[in-house]
Amino acid sequence: MLLAVWSIHRQMVISRLLKSDADAVLADGALSMFAQAQAAPLYARFCRGCHGGELRGDPSRGIPDLTDDDWLYGSGRVAEIERIILYGIRSGSGKGWNLADMPAFASALPYRRYAIEPLRPGDIRDTVEYLRSLERRPADAAAVLRGKRIYEGGGACYDCHAADGHGDTAVGAPNLTDDIWLYGDGSRQSVFDSIARGHRGSCPAWTGRLAAWQARALAVYVRGAARPTRRTP
Repeated sequence: MLLAVWSIHRQMVISRLLKSDADAVLADGALSMFAQAQAAPLYARFCRGCHGGELRGDPSRGIPDLTDDDWLYGSGRVAEIERIILYGIRSGSGKGWNLADMPAFASALPYRRYAIEPLRPGDIRDTVEYLRSLERRPADAAAVLRGKRIYEGGGACYDCHAADGHGDTAVGAPNLTDDIWLYGDGSRQSVFDSIARGHRGSCPAWTGRLAAWQARALAVYVRGAARPTRRTP
């Protein structure tokens, strides 16, 4: 009898979770607590292998840290996170995010979507210096000027990362002015490698493997783990 009552109550809460505005769940203490409790084992099963047990990701593979509030796609709304969980990034789903990649500028054909001219190693090094200047880190002044011209010109970096380097969360282009790195550690060599080799990270689409309420619970769990992050400059 008690088990039946508990089961009915659980289904009622799941129904309320689905009927609620996704972005309002965290403000509902009881509903948020239920969602996060249900999501913990789901995270361990489906997400931990990439994002880690503490949700901190892996910069060697370009897997985002989920504990900060630096959002690569969207603004960190629960509804946006839910969409990523369901449909993925470069997952093959027509509903997933797949609008741009990071070109491999050291390749003869840097970009598969449209024609972009490659960059010489010296050009890439100059661009690295310019990016360091955007972070207000020590950089070679002459190289910064050359790199700025590449960023704004032939490299077309501004097209995704914006003229001011703050990126574009609509296409998943990282902010280049802070000290948060999706790939690597922000060293000159690490940034050089990213520009030279390019990136097109992916996240699987879990629709079909997760129930709708489970995806929402996971989104609440991920958003609840994020904490304000101090950035430079």
